[in-house]
Amino acid sequence: MPSTTNAPHKANKSKEDFKFMKHQKNLDHIFPNYGSRSEVLRYLQSYDPLWECFNRMPKASRELLIGFFLGQNGLPVTYDSVFQRVFDPEKHPERLEALLSALFDRKVKIIEILPREGTQLTEQVSFVIMDVLVTLDDDTRANLEMQKIGYEFPVERNDCYGADIILRQYTWLKDKLGDRFHFKDLKKVFCIVIMEQSPAAFKEHPGEYRHHRSMRFDTGIMEGHTGLHEDIFLCLDIFQQNVHNVDKSSSPLDVWLTFLSATDTGTIMNLITEFPEFLPIYQEITEFSMDPEVLMTMFSQELYIMDRNTERMMVTELQEKVAEMGNALAEQQNALAAKDKLIAELQAQLAQKQ
Repeated sequence: MPSTTNAPHKANKSKEDFKFMKHQKNLDHIFPNYGSRSEVLRYLQSYDPLWECFNRMPKASRELLIGFFLGQNGLPVTYDSVFQRVFDPEKHPERLEALLSALFDRKVKIIEILPREGTQLTEQVSFVIMDVLVTLDDDTRANLEMQKIGYEFPVERNDCYGADIILRQYTWLKDKLGDRFHFKDLKKVFCIVIMEQSPAAFKEHPGEYRHHRSMRFDTGIMEGHTGLHEDIFLCLDIFQQNVHNVDKSSSPLDVWLTFLSATDTGTIMNLITEFPEFLPIYQEITEFSMDPEVLMTMFSQELYIMDRNTERMMVTELQEKVAEMGNALAEQQNALAAKDKLIAELQAQLAQKQ
């Protein structure tokens, strides 16, 4: 007699098969329709600058692109030109609003896109794909940043950015309100960082991909007051290790993080099956990514970022070697000092015996 526990599993399986068959035709709309690898290569070879740039890319990146043309995988949404096109706050504010709503677990609306000049401090931001500052419907500020590789010292960096934005808000309100200004008029600033590759500190917590930081008193006074600055860090690499598929019961944040991180066709098809609102976005990505000039820009930016990554790794390795040499030299100096002290003590003992 067959086990009754298998019956629901079979029913769910057939339901999933039906949904996949129903949406199978969408594959033709979210991936290019090239029939063979040689056909893809001929297309790339037809534009000399594109072909030259393509051949400079690492093999894994080339295979990822060929797989996209063949419908074997999606294009990473974290590509610079893709991310900025999808989340352009002027053309598609509803997408950024939906992402922020998922982050804050409440409905938000963008009422203003604020200028970013003066907030880049003095650092080079080649690892930052997108950096946008907006005012929300409750007058709070949200600074959303997408990083290819998460910066070291992320808390200190966010503190600098948050302080800079708060100071700009303070100056603006003082000029606007004059003597009527009060510190209670200042609104909270959220610094949100989405990282494709997380720095080491976050990887020490492999089960957590969302980290929220706020300020509170340890004595319990002013309960509920969390200061003017809060941070939210989202780790796409750690998310992928913990969440593999989403469905109607998934949180909105997990759904959006799946969209940001998924490249395999199975995950993408599951996402648009469960949440058809993502289908037009994937179609848009495919349409503008087929433009050779867009691909050239995409490749060039990726190569630049990879070159900068290599530079940073070399500098980091050199700094570590210098630090190691410094530590070794300090140890040698301490050892010599200890020997000199021992010799001096022995000489003093000999002198006393004489």
